[in-house]
Amino acid sequence: EKPLVRKPTTRNKQFCATPTATMAGGGDSAECVAPPATHTTNAEDQAEVAKLQARIAQSNASSKEPASASSKADTATTPGELASSVPSVQIAEGAHKYVLVSAVDPVLRSGESEPLRRDFVVSRHGAAYHRNAAEPLVYLLEERGYADIRVKGGGRILLDSEKKKIHIFGYSYGFGLADHAKSKSIIEADDRYEGFSVTWSNDGY
Repeated sequence: EKPLVRKPTTRNKQFCATPTATMAGGGDSAECVAPPATHTTNAEDQAEVAKLQARIAQSNASSKEPASASSKADTATTPGELASSVPSVQIAEGAHKYVLVSAVDPVLRSGESEPLRRDFVVSRHGAAYHRNAAEPLVYLLEERGYADIRVKGGGRILLDSEKKKIHIFGYSYGFGLADHAKSKSIIEADDRYEGFSVTWSNDGY
């Protein structure tokens, strides 16, 4: 009778800050080992993530004072209309990498003492890295005047419109683990996904 052989698992491993190391076991005695092949990251991606974070920091530092929601810009569209036109949820059909982003509304809404912080969930078809999902949204938020933009982690989202199912799982090697429970609540608040079964898990990649 052949002995039982346990397959290696990465469930309890903690990921190091470098793309070439993983903390095995955790704690003070943990050691660094190579990441699994499923980790689609490399030194170039990590460098691009750092550049994006630096860009966001620079943009946040130069953010303007919030405008009135009804004040007119150079066009007939008000700042409030421009800001509101950015959807909270942009997810692609199928299983793709996603990021959770938050930013402060560029306008002071009627009845509010300070601008509100909005959360955004976005996945992109063909995004090789999580930064590829984050960059277009970050640039759009900058263009629309949002302040204090933060990429608050990532993972993957499986959208099956035919079966009305959405599953949020995994993490981002570059931005860290997103709060999937928050992403779930943001998606459920979108009328387009009324009646969908939305689930999440921190497992997988």
